[in-house]
Amino acid sequence: MNAFLLLSQMLMLFSMMVAGFIAFKVKVFDSVGQHQVSKIVVNVLNPCLMISAIAGDKPADIASLTLQNFIAALAFYLFLIASSYLYFFIRKRAGKKDAAELKLEQLMLFLSNIGFFGIPVVKALFGDGYVICLIFYMLLFNIVAYSLGIFLAMSEGEGGAGFSPKQIINTGTVISIIAIALYLADIPVPDTVASFFSYMGNACIPLSMLLIGGSLAQLDLREIFSDGNIYLYVLLRNILVPGIGILILRNLPFDPVIVKVCCLALSMPIGALSGMLAEQYAHRGNYCNKMIAMSTVLSVVTVPLLSLLYL
Repeated sequence: MNAFLLLSQMLMLFSMMVAGFIAFKVKVFDSVGQHQVSKIVVNVLNPCLMISAIAGDKPADIASLTLQNFIAALAFYLFLIASSYLYFFIRKRAGKKDAAELKLEQLMLFLSNIGFFGIPVVKALFGDGYVICLIFYMLLFNIVAYSLGIFLAMSEGEGGAGFSPKQIINTGTVISIIAIALYLADIPVPDTVASFFSYMGNACIPLSMLLIGGSLAQLDLREIFSDGNIYLYVLLRNILVPGIGILILRNLPFDPVIVKVCCLALSMPIGALSGMLAEQYAHRGNYCNKMIAMSTVLSVVTVPLLSLLYL
């Protein structure tokens, strides 16, 4: 039954993306408006979404599971990063000639869309109280993306912007740390304040899906869906790697929900930040955006399919 619930959630998110795609095509908003809304989502609504996860009611046992959840999040990234380096080694030995593209493919293997896709699905499957589990993943996501992610994007870049350690300290990292600190301190939040963050945070999900749809509308989808190489990579990224990870990490000796959240995170599509880093540091954002588009569309099927391994 949970697999069908997961499928319905993915179809709902996909429908929001289609709405964004159509809205962009009929010029309800354009690239300028998309950029402005994106800043609101990243700097206002997404932080509210994370704070709302710790402001509402939480399951009675969630505090005792904090260490388990943190270890699961660490295992999640260790597996994906190790897989990305194994992938790089195999493809390099097999004669992959474009080192820049190979580095970006490696990057996309461990940067997943955990926030915008993971949060609504966790809410639907396990309840609002377990959204806090994803904040640990999102904190590590920001640390990994703005360190190893930038390093890989720059490795074979073409003179893009330089890396500064200060980039690790960004809105996502700071808000994640604040949310975890408030959660660990177990500070009571007034109902009015909790409602404010809940209402603001809930707006993040449909707006982010509309933005993704708008991004898809700016790509040549016929070119993307006729490229066999993109299919092969995305099937590896959406099915093979997460499938192996799920078979391994589902055996963690932790609370069942903690393990299921970890497995769900493994099944998420490529994160849009991959394309942004690729553009900023290697001037190859379009290469990643094609993979991201295919990964996002196919996730409607691949995420529920992978859930059969752990739900």
